[in-house]
Amino acid sequence: MSRFRSTSGDRKTAELNVSALSISAALSVLSQGAWGTDAPPAAEVQWAYALIAALGYLPAPIEIAAATLRRTGMSAEAYVRKNAMYLDPEGAEDEILGVVFGDALESLGEDARGVVHALAALPSAGAPLEVVAAAAGRPAPSAARPLQLLVHGRLVSFEQGSQTYRLTAPMREVARKDVASDAGRRDALHRGAAGAMQALLFWTAAVEGRPEAAMRRRVAGDLLAALDTAPFRDGGRGGEVLARVLVDACTVLDLGLPAEVQHRLLDDAARLAGDALPDLRARALAALEGTRRAELASKRRGTFGTLRATPAARDRGRPGHRDVLRKAVRASAQRAASRCTPLPEDERVRGAKELLARGGLRLREGALEAAAADYGEALAAFEAAGEARGEATALLLRGDLRRRQGDLAAAARDHERGLPLFRAAADRTGEAMVLLARGNLRLDQGDAQGAASDYGCALMLLRTCRDRLGEANVLKARGDLCFREDDLAGAARDYDRALYILEGVEERVLSQLRSPPSSAEERRGAITRAAREVFPQPELLRALGYEQTHARTWQARGDLRLREGQTALAARDYGNAILLYRESADRRGEAAALKARGDLRRQRGALPGAQRDYEDALRLFEALGDRAGQAAVLKARADLRCERGDTAGAALDYTRAHALLDGVGDLAGQAGAKGVLVGVPHREEPPRPATAVVSR
Repeated sequence: MSRFRSTSGDRKTAELNVSALSISAALSVLSQGAWGTDAPPAAEVQWAYALIAALGYLPAPIEIAAATLRRTGMSAEAYVRKNAMYLDPEGAEDEILGVVFGDALESLGEDARGVVHALAALPSAGAPLEVVAAAAGRPAPSAARPLQLLVHGRLVSFEQGSQTYRLTAPMREVARKDVASDAGRRDALHRGAAGAMQALLFWTAAVEGRPEAAMRRRVAGDLLAALDTAPFRDGGRGGEVLARVLVDACTVLDLGLPAEVQHRLLDDAARLAGDALPDLRARALAALEGTRRAELASKRRGTFGTLRATPAARDRGRPGHRDVLRKAVRASAQRAASRCTPLPEDERVRGAKELLARGGLRLREGALEAAAADYGEALAAFEAAGEARGEATALLLRGDLRRRQGDLAAAARDHERGLPLFRAAADRTGEAMVLLARGNLRLDQGDAQGAASDYGCALMLLRTCRDRLGEANVLKARGDLCFREDDLAGAARDYDRALYILEGVEERVLSQLRSPPSSAEERRGAITRAAREVFPQPELLRALGYEQTHARTWQARGDLRLREGQTALAARDYGNAILLYRESADRRGEAAALKARGDLRRQRGALPGAQRDYEDALRLFEALGDRAGQAAVLKARADLRCERGDTAGAALDYTRAHALLDGVGDLAGQAGAKGVLVGVPHREEPPRPATAVVSR
């Protein structure tokens, strides 16, 4: 017999045995699932008995058939007649399950069919929404509806605790047989599964430091532990993507995987990388060797471990035992203190750090050649002192400077040299900064896909080490990339997430969930950071061009909302950016934001407010001596004056703009200004955008 337990709502679910049910139990399951009663309606009794007999009294097929009847409104008679030629009561369970599975998918639609096939292609029975969506090759919101239909159709179950969708083992086999004859579809599903494993890492790293992080790590660990890489070894099935995922899962994220699982995954990653990806293969083998050494080290039992493992000897009060124990504890405390105490700094290292700081100062002053010389001298000093992290930092800064100077090949060489140095030093923040800089370089080279990949890897590293400032800067950069590629939804998501961090919302929420660190913990953390830090992170971000990120993100989201036609929200975002620029005394950024808000107000018809913004921006650009900025504002104000009928004032502004553009050599801008001056009193077209004063 079957036993019933209540679930969410008023629905009841049978805890069904694998074997066939009795007639009364099978009829009760069908009645509750199809009509919501303990017995079938009088008109359906005969055909209900025929249906459960045709389904072999098996619990899973009866549940699915009942859900189909309830969803479609079909009668039991129509269902039996429709599937009679395919159902064999004496047949195997998977054959009967295949019939009701196919009939249910037919009524649910092609979207549900694609999603359930993607879920079946994943290595583990359960997966979260984001992973299933990535496997199906669609955004998470568009995969949620088919998954909900599959849950209601009893083909898929949803676990509330782990937030995962699950397929039973028989259902997985049936779904896989459904695509067994289509080789192209199978390859596509395996490529989707490889991409889904990458999405799994992002899904896990996104909540580091939050209460749900442990649950997500457990789900990710289950998926990776159940992974079989054999199907991915054929070409075109996403083996290269999966190899990177496996290495990152064992080296970047702390998923708590057993040692034997890590060994297997890293060995599989090395095989998948093969000769095509020698760097990745070497990284996988190095990580494999490291895990093996760590496992051997953990098996060695020192004096203190032996004493803790033998409490019986301690209870016997063996002579000298307490003295030995006390000495071991004291030695352990001394070792911990020595790890927290910074070592005396080498004179060459101190000098190299000063060179890095001087290079950053010269970079802000615009002396690029002098800054490059300082970075080169710092690099040589770090190499002579054997300071790998400092050497990597100097390479990172010099590479980004070379990118600004237009020497992209040299910049790429510096980044490729610095990346393995940070990895060898286990400096995840430094590695993320190199990936951020390399993403910017790839964007300059026209490789938007490579830039997106670098930004994604940098985000995963920064979330793992809980570096929220770095994460916000990478999110801003990736949002700019999405905006450039017309992916407005992606840009909005990244800008919102960056502002969520920069506005301090996340920190305020987390502060309510965790206890504040003790003074000893704060002191120990500060000492450790000071010992590891070669260049302070705010200075490093500033040298890479990531300053005023908070204000620039508000301004960028204003540009996004203006593109989407949300002018009121765009004006609010520009206002927030102006306030932040003003608080930090960034006059150039404030002027650019005022110019943008003025253009928006003119577009909305708020001409007095637009004129005030233009005048404030013009005053700031004049104080900075920025001729291009002055010309852009003057042209915009001239257009505004034309709209208000002040042709004399417009002619004066166009004349001044032409003179300024003549000084900076903007021929196109001069032609536009001349066209107005020779007799066009009102410009029908908006003025040509001036060169960006503040980089996005």
